[in-house]
Amino acid sequence: MRTVTRSAFDVHLEQVLKKNPALAQEYARQFAELPLPSQLAVLRRRRRLSQAALARTLKVKQPHVARVESPRHDPRLSSVLNQARVLHCHLLVVPDELLSAVARLIAAG
Repeated sequence: MRTVTRSAFDVHLEQVLKKNPALAQEYARQFAELPLPSQLAVLRRRRRLSQAALARTLKVKQPHVARVESPRHDPRLSSVLNQARVLHCHLLVVPDELLSAVARLIAAG
């Protein structure tokens, strides 16, 4: 299976976030504000998977994965849930008043 390699930027970002908890919290907050398709694309790349590799696991074609990850497309909830499950992630609806607390928990690891 072909995987996506981590870039030098990914490694650097991980190191910077570990050293600076406040920055990690802000990064988590801003990540939570990204559109869901963008979050899925980031999580796939963090798992070092190509779209084609993810598509094989989901038993769909690569263009389907690309559509789900496209901010111009409104994917079906079932597609999002399937992709999140394969990426070992869960979808979570967080009330606005709790978002900063959740971001702190995520940043804390």
